[in-house]
Amino acid sequence: MILRKVKYVGILAAVFLCLHTSVKAQVKHGYQHWYTYFGGLQLNEKWSIPFDVQVRLRDAISDKGQVLTRAGLQYSINKKASVLLGYAYITTYSDALDAYFPEHRIFQQFIYKTPIKKWDMFHRIRLEQRFAGVKVMHTGGDLKVDDWNYGNRFRYFNRTTVPLKGGPFYFALQDELFMNLWGNDISKKFFDQNRFLTAIGYAFKPNLKVDIGYMNQFVQSPAGNKSMNHILQFSVYQTIAL
Repeated sequence: MILRKVKYVGILAAVFLCLHTSVKAQVKHGYQHWYTYFGGLQLNEKWSIPFDVQVRLRDAISDKGQVLTRAGLQYSINKKASVLLGYAYITTYSDALDAYFPEHRIFQQFIYKTPIKKWDMFHRIRLEQRFAGVKVMHTGGDLKVDDWNYGNRFRYFNRTTVPLKGGPFYFALQDELFMNLWGNDISKKFFDQNRFLTAIGYAFKPNLKVDIGYMNQFVQSPAGNKSMNHILQFSVYQTIAL
């Protein structure tokens, strides 16, 4: 079993290395730190309120980047499947204008869990309706939001966790693909970004886990420029029963 796990991880690592090498000379590289908290309030057997708060810092921990807050109301269809309706508010820093730009999102998602023996795997499909603020310089040097760009986006997320030797430590492997859809004024490019993460975690108890890992984020800007961010990510996962 252990050899099969190692082989599986090794194949994925080799594929990632090949992709990384092929685009290395064509993209701009950056380094970031992401600090994330994924919480959940369990209201009863069927209803819950998942939420998360993320602080994403560029280059060094003192640099400005992005702050994201998100929450939703989730209904469990059964033990494997659930649906959710949610809202997110994001502020993203622009180096060129030395200012944060706001974004509102409404999103719908479907989650399906497919446990494989001792492995925990789940798939998430998310549709987003995005409203990104456009700031314009006014008289006196004030930047104000004068308009909002609208965009539809599709996201597919997969995360697999594997317990290590039956103890509290686990290995996590995940990937998320972002694609811009019709009626999009934010970006006309179909491919938006991809995030690949490997992490080591520790389960203090079933409802409280922490992990630290490396994320590779490959992004295509609306202008077509490509960048690759190398991210050190710290995550806390907690579920609270009410």
